[in-house]
Amino acid sequence: MKNTRTTILFRLLVIAVFCGMVPLANTAADPAPFTDLTPAQAAALIKDKSSDPLFKIIDVRSAAEFTANRIKGALNIDVKALDFAKKIAKLDKEGVYLVYCRGGVRSARAMNLMKEAGFKTVYNLGGGLKNWQAEKRPLEGEAIK
Repeated sequence: MKNTRTTILFRLLVIAVFCGMVPLANTAADPAPFTDLTPAQAAALIKDKSSDPLFKIIDVRSAAEFTANRIKGALNIDVKALDFAKKIAKLDKEGVYLVYCRGGVRSARAMNLMKEAGFKTVYNLGGGLKNWQAEKRPLEGEAIK
């Protein structure tokens, strides 16, 4: 009898997985919050969330760095500026955010500050723009023209 119950439960689990009722793992479009994303994952997130008004890309570099080159549609909020906390406090904590910098260190710090401030979903572009550019992903700005 115990063997029969186990078999039935196993079959129900298999059916639930095939019907999509039980996910096996997070998909690339649904990474865990507060993690680093590869450029490919970040590009997929940008594409997937492009029409979501609560999705924002935040460049945490200086204004000069931002002017030179940036990911299209990014906002500039310098993590080293004295008003960083004040500026992020104006953002919706329920939104989805992708933060980046040149190499990923400043944006990792920004992601952690945002987590401490109560944000629900923030991702860091792992390796920053260096990795983004290494994969020949598009940028805009004065240095690009």
